[in-house]
Amino acid sequence: MISDTPPIGRAERRARTRAAILTAARTVFGDCGYQGTTIRAIASRAGVDPALVMQHFGSKEALFVSAAEIELGIDDALPGPIDDLGERLLGTLLERLESAPEATVSMLRSMLTHDQAAEAVRAAMIDKGASPLADIIIGDDAEVRSGLVASMIIGLIITRYLLKIPAVAEVPAERLTHLFGPCLQKLITPAGPGTAPGNHETRPESDRQQGSRINERGAR
Repeated sequence: MISDTPPIGRAERRARTRAAILTAARTVFGDCGYQGTTIRAIASRAGVDPALVMQHFGSKEALFVSAAEIELGIDDALPGPIDDLGERLLGTLLERLESAPEATVSMLRSMLTHDQAAEAVRAAMIDKGASPLADIIIGDDAEVRSGLVASMIIGLIITRYLLKIPAVAEVPAERLTHLFGPCLQKLITPAGPGTAPGNHETRPESDRQQGSRINERGAR
């Protein structure tokens, strides 16, 4: 009997393998911590050869970054107007983490205890070309502002989910988004909507095109 189901193409097989590896990585990183996690253990859980893990991600550090990005949902928050990115970014982050399993928090805790994990997260949050968030922050002091946005996001994760400081941990997510989102926005677009940092004129077309790249992130 001939099946009516069309064969799975190479691109689809590759996407499924990548997704399986990321799912396995988040679990293993969460259970074993960064230092205790091996590529072989992740491959075993994903049901693939260790060489495939390296083929897709290149290193344990890069795999950790990709797994953390998916958990935090940063890429999912980027498509849309840059002028309200602060609240959108924070809302997406809190939505993901409020319902995250303990393994996710354990995985994120690794960035406090292992230098390689910390470096991987740092690069993913603030390095131009590596961080989609850093790539859309333009204008005066863009590098400093990008670092401050990353610091605020990481600080919130630490205080709310790891240290569980009551004043932050007990605030409803919606209220926290309303209070904290505008603080992020002032660093993302410090001169206000439609203007470049340091002046009050309309941003040139080249800058607007660069900023509009957030709308392309959803196509990844």
